[in-house]
Amino acid sequence: MEEHMTNRRTEPFRYTLKEPASFDLHILSINGIPVPSKPVRALMFDISRSGCHLSLPLNVDPENNRVRVGMEMDLTEESMYIEGTLKWTKELEGSFHYGLQLDIPESDRDRLPKILRSLAGEGKILVR
Repeated sequence: MEEHMTNRRTEPFRYTLKEPASFDLHILSINGIPVPSKPVRALMFDISRSGCHLSLPLNVDPENNRVRVGMEMDLTEESMYIEGTLKWTKELEGSFHYGLQLDIPESDRDRLPKILRSLAGEGKILVR
């Protein structure tokens, strides 16, 4: 019997930013070892309630390292601090693209969908 690739993504929406958003990302730790925090300029391309796609100018090899990052998301007037773990990478045109799995605390669970809805209302993101 042929095996079908199943999409493990369970959230209903992935929002694509019309213009990639630029912000500072901090690498917090690699393999559990804290890293001196120097901000890295990142670009976000899309986001959902559990993850996002971004690019960085450096290669941190998330396939072989557990890389925790933090970022201040100021896509609207209401900014939100989010942490997560880089999951996959691919190199495109000299920059490194990553999938980031977001770890949103229970207390902030409702804030991200609200921010995403207001961005959709402003026409800054597209729902796929």
